[in-house]
Amino acid sequence: MTYNGWTNRETWLVNLWFNPESVDEIESIELQLEEELDSVRSMVPDHIVDLLGVNFVLDEINWNELKESMEDE
Repeated sequence: MTYNGWTNRETWLVNLWFNPESVDEIESIELQLEEELDSVRSMVPDHIVDLLGVNFVLDEINWNELKESMEDE
């Protein structure tokens, strides 16, 4: 099942919110999101992090698909 042509909702949302224009930009976004999620994890109790699925969000993003979409343009 795809989401608006993307592998999943998480990948689509990265494309929607960040609108990357290069592979370098995608890699920068990945690092930025890792840092931001680490910050969230440090401020929110572990049980809430688990309930929200914050630990798995980055694992769901298909970074390769985003990078490949740059090659198609």
